[in-house]
Amino acid sequence: MSFQPLVDPPCSRLSEDMTMHQQLSSRLSSRITGVAAGLASVVGAGLIGVPAAVISETGSAAILTWIVAALACVPMLCLFRDTVVSRPESRDPLRDTVRSGLGRTAGDMVPLLFGIVVLVGLPAGSVMAARNLSAITGSALPESVTAIAILAVAVATNLLGKHVGHQVERIGTVALILSLAGVVVWSTLHSQRVPEIFPDGGDVLLVPVGFMVAFWAFIGFENLTFLARDLPDPKREFMPIALTSLGLLLLLTTSLTVAVLVLTPRADPVTGVVDALRTTPYGDAAALVLAASGVVGMLLNSVAWVRGVGLVIDSAARDGILPHSVAGRDALNPRRAITIMSCGFAISLVLLQQKPTLVIDMLAAASGVFIVIYTLCILAYVRAFGLRVSTVANLALVPFLLWSLASSGWRAAFPLAAVLIAWVIVRVGVRRTSVPEMHEARLP
Repeated sequence: MSFQPLVDPPCSRLSEDMTMHQQLSSRLSSRITGVAAGLASVVGAGLIGVPAAVISETGSAAILTWIVAALACVPMLCLFRDTVVSRPESRDPLRDTVRSGLGRTAGDMVPLLFGIVVLVGLPAGSVMAARNLSAITGSALPESVTAIAILAVAVATNLLGKHVGHQVERIGTVALILSLAGVVVWSTLHSQRVPEIFPDGGDVLLVPVGFMVAFWAFIGFENLTFLARDLPDPKREFMPIALTSLGLLLLLTTSLTVAVLVLTPRADPVTGVVDALRTTPYGDAAALVLAASGVVGMLLNSVAWVRGVGLVIDSAARDGILPHSVAGRDALNPRRAITIMSCGFAISLVLLQQKPTLVIDMLAAASGVFIVIYTLCILAYVRAFGLRVSTVANLALVPFLLWSLASSGWRAAFPLAAVLIAWVIVRVGVRRTSVPEMHEARLP
């Protein structure tokens, strides 16, 4: 006769405790990595400039404007969450959602449009970060050198593998938050006035105008849908990671806004943050920290987006939208797609070297393509998931997006050209893949 112990042996309990501890540690590490990637996807060179622009547009309603812009992002995060949760095995959830809502052609255009965005937007953003650094430090180093260094580090980091990229994002995010926190504390210690945090009646009416400026500081969360495969449990972790990243970004933008408001009632829409810092003791050193933060932010943004878009380009090649030779051996480390993207970065940087004045136009062009992508995603989301609170909230953003695109004037020609290019590539891809399919159908 054998007897079963009434309680688990100590070694068994210890093993279970260790397993649970390992699972909790793994989940915590995954959350930290995800938040770092989420914040890296939205920060950039514009982080140090947009707060001043919002103050210039809205005055005492600047903080309220940032809160409204952040709240407007929540429906979009629901869209991204639903695309990931409903297609847990998908290599490109956004593409598949647009496919299900608007058809195969529209869906297959999405990864190509994202490719066009980064090939134009990342070089232009890197040049902008380099230009801010040069203007603040008075350095004679050509801005193209700094821009090349930013993109070269981003590409090299991703070629070394996702684990290196995650480490860079985590370290860089901590460094960015600490440096910006230092700038805010320094400004507060040398405050010259009580900031107008609560808006007066007149400035409240300016919130819609400032919203258009502030909202674009939050663009980039869709990159998390590309990176969702890096998460052990996307269904459980996507929304907490996205909301935490959004909260951190809101904290950074409002803190920088307060840092300006305690020093000056009005700010230049472009150089306001730097001008305000220079009024403090050792202001040039504080401004240098801020400029370096802009470079770090742009580096983090580049690391996150190079990997994210590299994944969707690799996936598009595996599914026949692009030549199969674009796909590499490892779907989780798209080194071949990243290498091809780096050639596009080089072309854009050469163009900006020849015509430096194009940097604003290229940033506006990338924003225009984003508007097209968001519009496609929202319309597909409504058709695929039906009418619910989140779909209706996203649908309400479409008129604003289209109005922004129409108000950009001649710059709207670039996103239209991008759509045409993506459509042609998709149609060629359909014809290229249809021939083998027909051949296989004839085989006995």
